[in-house]
Amino acid sequence: MYNLQNNFNPQETEFLSGDEPIKIIPNFTLNQKLVFLNGEYGPFQPSIPIEVPLWLALTLRRQEKCQITIPVWLSVEFLQDILKEEKSRKKLSKLHPYFSEISAQLFEHAPNDINDFEKVRTLVEDIWNVRASKIREGIKDITNTTYCLSISDLTVMERELLKPYATSALKNIWLIFNSGKPIKRPNFPNQPETNTSNSTNTNTIEEETIIEKEQETTKRTLRKFTTEDMETEQN
Repeated sequence: MYNLQNNFNPQETEFLSGDEPIKIIPNFTLNQKLVFLNGEYGPFQPSIPIEVPLWLALTLRRQEKCQITIPVWLSVEFLQDILKEEKSRKKLSKLHPYFSEISAQLFEHAPNDINDFEKVRTLVEDIWNVRASKIREGIKDITNTTYCLSISDLTVMERELLKPYATSALKNIWLIFNSGKPIKRPNFPNQPETNTSNSTNTNTIEEETIIEKEQETTKRTLRKFTTEDMETEQN
C-alpha cells in the first residue's frame, strides 16, 4: 500500500492564499510601518495605493479603512475571454493559482469594490463549472496501465480537491487488475526495481483481502467523478 501525502482542505488553501499581494487605497493616515512576522507594510496615506497581503487588505476593508483594488483577472472583460477560451479548447486555461480562494473572499468582504459584481460572480461560477467538467473528463482516461495522472494548469483548489480521489482511483484500479498476480509496482526514475518473487505466496492472501474491500470503494470513487460537481466537494 502507498503512503499518500495528506491534501489541504478548502479552508486551508484559503488560509494560504492570504499571503498573496493585493493593492489597496487607504482612507487613513499612518506614518509608521506595521510590522508583522511576514514583513513590514506602510506607511499609509489617504488615496495613495499600496500593496499589502490579502489578509491585511481584508482586515482593513472590514474596518472600512481602505478600498481594495480588484485584480485585472477579476474584471468582466478578462473573465469573458477566459470563459470563451475554456469552452473552445480541451486543455485548461492558466489562471491565478488561488483564483477560487481570492475571488470568494473578495465576493464576501468587498463586493462594493467590484465593478459589475453580479456579472463577475456569475462568470467565475461558469468558469469553475466548465473546468470541473473538463477535469472529470480527464479522470475517465484512467486505465489499468495508468500509474501517473497529469493535468496541467490546475489551480491550488482544483489540485487539492482532485488529489485524494485520483490517487485512490489509481491505487484501487492497480489492485484490481493485479489480482492474483505477483506484486510489481512501476519503476520510477532513480528507483531500483522491487524483487517480490520470494514473497508472492505470503502476499497473495493479504492482497486478495485488500482487493475485496477496495473494489466497492473504486466503483464509488469513479462514479463520484462522473456524477458529482466539484463545487459540491468544495462546500
